[in-house]
Amino acid sequence: MRETNMTLEDQDHGPDASEWRFRLEDLSPKLRTAIRGLYKVRPWANAIVLLYPAAWIVSIAIMQRWPFWPLRAAGVVVIAISIQAMGTLMHEALHGNLFRSPFFDRWVGFALGVPTLFSSAAYKVAHLNHHRYTRSEKDMDEFSYACRTHRQYVALFYASFLVGSLLYMCAVPVKAYAMASHINRRRIVAEYSLMLLIYGTAVSFAILMRHSEWLLWYWLAPISVAVVLANIRALAEHMGTSGAADALLKTRTTTSNRLVSFLMLNLNYHLEHHLFPAIPWYNLPRVHRLLKPLYESRGAVVEKSYTGFVLQCLRRIPEPLHRMPPHDLAVRPSA
Repeated sequence: MRETNMTLEDQDHGPDASEWRFRLEDLSPKLRTAIRGLYKVRPWANAIVLLYPAAWIVSIAIMQRWPFWPLRAAGVVVIAISIQAMGTLMHEALHGNLFRSPFFDRWVGFALGVPTLFSSAAYKVAHLNHHRYTRSEKDMDEFSYACRTHRQYVALFYASFLVGSLLYMCAVPVKAYAMASHINRRRIVAEYSLMLLIYGTAVSFAILMRHSEWLLWYWLAPISVAVVLANIRALAEHMGTSGAADALLKTRTTTSNRLVSFLMLNLNYHLEHHLFPAIPWYNLPRVHRLLKPLYESRGAVVEKSYTGFVLQCLRRIPEPLHRMPPHDLAVRPSA
């Protein structure tokens, strides 16, 4: 039996879409038992869904009460981190990892996606496509195939550090709608319509209260910071990994530190997420510890920090995927 993300990944694609998916049968019986135990959802862990909106509200209250530049700058950063975390929780919801309930995961995911400007329905279609076709021509997240020249690739690579998430934000509704089923197309249209209504209400309220600067300080400026953070994380997930069929070589884990892991809700353990997408975020570090010997024997791509990844990219731009030898790594893991 191949390890799948329950039934979610079959929603918009055929059953033969993935040639590389990791199999539990490749592991020892002891490891299989340990990993199967990590699929269990902890209902109390969902309380974190309330943490980041609360941090957002508290930051607004502090910035309103003490409108000093240092506090404003700190507040913008806290809100940016909160927005990024809410986007990550939306990602957990689309995999069914919050409630294991299609209804609650869908609508909680929608609410979490509104501040990030992403429809959860559209992102779900695009993201499950990415899981099925990781680092292939069919993967809509793999921009190297869209570049006709090396100069285009270099330009897009550097631009991705600054505006990658903004470009992706524009691409998701278009490409997701094109590949979605009829029911998901209706969901995408409905969600973006509702989002526009929410945004219009927020803008109108700020204008009527004669505080249009609220939109800048409490939403637009934090989103700008969140975009840069998301760009670095997104590039680190796959950029410079292999195009080979081995699932262990297609995705990078960046272990970083406990604070970064908490703020990213362990999405930095991205290899583990791709191997077992139905394992909730709080169990991904345990998967990493269990599979560490396997990673070392197979040459999995594990980086120690995002700073190290960025420095490697600045020293040497990873080659476009279609120009890489099938079993080579353009950016190799740290020792």
